[in-house]
This record gives sequence, C-alpha cells and structure tokens, in this order.
Amino acid sequence: MTQELVLEMRGVSRQFGAVRALTNVDFECRAGEVHALVGENGSGKSTLLGIASGFVEPDTGEVRIGRAPLRTDSPAQARKLGLAMAYQDTSLVLAQPVKNNLYLAAPPGQRPPYWRRKKWSRQRLLDLDLDLELFPDAPAGALTLADRQMFEVAKALASDPKVLLLDEPTTALGPDEVDALHRVVAACRDRGVGVVYVSHRLPEVLEIADRITVLRDGVGQGTFEAAHTTEPELVEKIVGRPFDAAFPHPESHVGEPRDVLVVDALQGQSFGPVTFTLEAGEVVGIAGAEGNGQAQLFDTLAGRTPPRAGQVFCDGEELALVSTHEAVGAGIILLPGDRKGEALMTVLGVRVNATIQTLKQVSMFGFLRRRLERKSVEELVDRLEIKTPSLEQPVEFLSGGNAQKVSVSRTYLRQPSVILAYEPTQGVDVGSRFDIYSALRDRTAEGAAMLVKSSDPIELSGLCDRVLVMSRGQIIEEIPGDELDETRIVEAIVRGPGLSKAGRSPLGVAMPTMGDEAE
Repeated sequence: MTQELVLEMRGVSRQFGAVRALTNVDFECRAGEVHALVGENGSGKSTLLGIASGFVEPDTGEVRIGRAPLRTDSPAQARKLGLAMAYQDTSLVLAQPVKNNLYLAAPPGQRPPYWRRKKWSRQRLLDLDLDLELFPDAPAGALTLADRQMFEVAKALASDPKVLLLDEPTTALGPDEVDALHRVVAACRDRGVGVVYVSHRLPEVLEIADRITVLRDGVGQGTFEAAHTTEPELVEKIVGRPFDAAFPHPESHVGEPRDVLVVDALQGQSFGPVTFTLEAGEVVGIAGAEGNGQAQLFDTLAGRTPPRAGQVFCDGEELALVSTHEAVGAGIILLPGDRKGEALMTVLGVRVNATIQTLKQVSMFGFLRRRLERKSVEELVDRLEIKTPSLEQPVEFLSGGNAQKVSVSRTYLRQPSVILAYEPTQGVDVGSRFDIYSALRDRTAEGAAMLVKSSDPIELSGLCDRVLVMSRGQIIEEIPGDELDETRIVEAIVRGPGLSKAGRSPLGVAMPTMGDEAE
C-alpha cells in the first residue's frame, strides 16, 4: 500500500458556544486505504467530516487534500482538490430524475453532452457493480430509502475523487446491500482512492477498514490496525469503560404465561399469509433481506394499512386494524424506523414528544396538568439517561440516540401490551444503543411483548428470545433461542427463496412500460 496521504488534518479544534466539539484532533487517510472513524453520537465525527469537506471552519488546525492546503471555508475548493462526500441524509434532488442528479454531481469538465446524460448515467452505475437495475428517468424521490443511500454513494463517485467520505453509508441498508456497497468500497481502495468510513456498525467497520480512529467527547483516542482489533476492544475505547455484556440479561416476566398477540393467517400488501404468537415478556425478532414484507407487516399490525385477510387478537380481543387509533387503543404501539419523518415532531420539545400519546394520563377534566406532566417526563429523562439541556429542547437538536430514547419513553407512559420496534437502533451510537436495549427489556419484564425488525443479525441474536425469518412476504423459518447467533440468522436469510418481486426493480420503482428516450 502506498503511504501517500490524500487527506491530512493536524491539530484541528472547533467550539460551538460553550461546547467543545473537537480538541486538537489529528486524522489522516492514505491513498488506497479504508480508514474508519468511530465514536458515539456527539463525539465529533460529523464536525470533523464537515471541516474536511470545507463546510465547517475550524478554530485551529490545518487541512490538506493531497498535498494542497484547504481553505477552511470552501466546499468548492475541497471538491476541486479531489474530495467527495456521501451524506447520511442524502443530498439528492428528489423531484429530479436519477440521470439529472448524477449529471449535476459530476464536475463540468467530466459531464457528457446533455442529451447523452441518460446513457452516461446508466453506464456509470453499471460500472460500480451496485447490483442496481437503473432506470435513469425515475425521480430520485421514487427510490426506496436503501436505494437512495446507494445512489448517494454513486453520486459522490461521479467526480472520480481522490478521497471519499462516507457518513453512515449503511444505515438504511440490509445485508445484501451492505455487501454490494463494500464491494464498491473495496474497488475504490484498489484504484488508490482513500475512503473515510463513518459507521456505528462495528462488525462492518472491522470487516472493511484497514485502520480505525476513535473519537470520544471530541478528543482522539488513537488509531488502530483493524486486523489487530476486536469488537469488545473497540467498544471499550468508544464508551470509555469496560463492557462485559452488550445486551441486557432478560428478566423473567412475573405472572402467568399468556398469549398477548395472536396473528393467524394474516395477509396484507406484499406479505402473507403469516401466523405467529407473542407471549407476555417475550422479544421476537423479524429477520430477512430488505423488501420482503417486513415493513408492510408492521404497518398492518400498527393499523396503518388494513389487512386483506386473516385475524389478529391482542389480549384476547379480535382487532379489525382499520386505523392506528384502534391499534393504539388496543395496546399496540409502533416505534417507527424513520424517527424524523414518522416518530417525532422534531421542531417541538422533549416534553411534548414524550407525552403526545398519553395526554389523558396527565390531564383532568380536559385540562393539562403541567406539573404532573413535567414530573413524569423528568423521571423518564433520568431513567433513560436522555442528554438534553431542558425538557423544552427541540428534538431536532438532540443526537440520534437521545431522540430515539424520547420515542422509547412513550412506551413507559402508555404501558402497551405490544411494542412494534422497527430498526430500534438505526443510526444510534454504541452507548445509546445499549441504553435502548435495556429500556426495551424493562418493558417486557413488566409484561409487554415485543416484535423487533432489525437488519443487524448481531442485534437480533443478542436482544431476542427467538427470531422469525421472512422471505417473499412469508415466514420461512423460526430460530429458537438456544440456536440464536449471527451465523445462524444469516444462513437462514441466505437460504431463503428469491427476493425480488415481479414487476419491481431492485431500485424499488415500477418497471417502465414505454421505450427509452432517443440516445
């Protein structure tokens, strides 16, 4: 491997008001290496990437791309020097088609004639071997979340960069998409591109990275060779304390065994029939490659999409599931995977978001009892260790982990019978992730049953009592607790039937019925 540095940051510090985001941090990335950057939310990773890409100006320090110094306030110069970045929240123009997004991402000197952009964009994506069946005329907004993330990476590569920054590139991806992305990253490394890889998913980091730098509270904790580092060692460096058990030991539910949720031959959009039962105090996982009916199953159980056939019983009462109001009233609460879009009102504060579904419990004769509401939320903030300057802090300014804890807090106030947790730790840092595991296990210890959909096999094997594997909308296998481990889950997913739906592309958009435009 060449030792040429494509990104060099020395003595970088940055302070926002009273908060020191970074303190004298050194970081470098060599040509032809994958250098991972890890740490909890709030550790300074995003600030460091912002400084490297020219969007954030450091208080002190120097940044070089290649051998050229970067003006500290110039994203345009960073791109000109050869740096590209794929953002976690994507920078796509959703109303514009794929071909236009890719065309705009390329430097003017590397763009084809405007009328050839469709053929050019298709070839660019095929060259990346992303296993995508590209339809350049499809608007970017029609892509699934997973395919938007994959396309964000492809867009960043349109400029043929010397150094590529990937900010949480696998947050919305399933195992197959992660493998495809890692093939692209490996190909970049082979071409001599330096890749800075930011992720909370430590197994992925150890799989793809050559070196790993750890940040904690804005201070560098060292750089380590990935081949000589284990996951427990990495967790300890990130959280700053020994970590003996990643997952909470399940506490036995006190009470007689009973079936809380009974699903019998349930069918809905893109899934079914499925049959399973959840017992009080039980955590059951849903595994499977993305796009095999998991999201639709959760939407139906939450009352968001009415079922087409079958029966659902909660606490012995049959439900029609024609509305979310009915599901919530019966004791079923959904924790959506898209916190910002579906779970939280981000412009409102912690207090409002925590109590929005439980106002009757903190009201009398139709009037809100402010003192009782504040007391209830303060207790939850302490119990869940939610880091917020005040109860009125808008959720949009909290880290991903703390925002998710606010969402989880609702399950304490409402006392549901069934919790539907869809990707409960997506985009959440290591320390907050384990706090959330403990919080969810606390709920089941008090008698709730929980159904968890996760794309992380390690999470499923550590958190769940048993796992159901879905493929093509059906449950194809049940893995009991005494057989649960990462390998067993992955094997069950891989052995499943084919994954594509007829008439749909891997990009999640409808197959075109009209001919291509003239090339």
